[in-house]
Amino acid sequence: MEKQENRFNLIHGTFTATDAREILVTLFSDKIRFHRLRNFSHEERLGVPDPHTAERVPKLKQTLEDILGLLKQYDKDGQFEIHANITITPVKG
Repeated sequence: MEKQENRFNLIHGTFTATDAREILVTLFSDKIRFHRLRNFSHEERLGVPDPHTAERVPKLKQTLEDILGLLKQYDKDGQFEIHANITITPVKG
């Protein structure tokens, strides 16, 4: 069976600095929360942290800090184009 990529648009638009910050903080915070909950569940079931989560959370936090630093460099009245796409490719079955 041939792998087929499926692409979906998550964010596509122009936003004020305030809206851009809110959208991106929410997106990254939710992803960090997802990994923390997954890690908690993993520790409860197996007694050890989830190694993928231990690696992923610091990277997500750093990326968010980098984004916030970038947004701070610009005027609060500035506009930002944000584009985020999701690509889904089956890997099994």
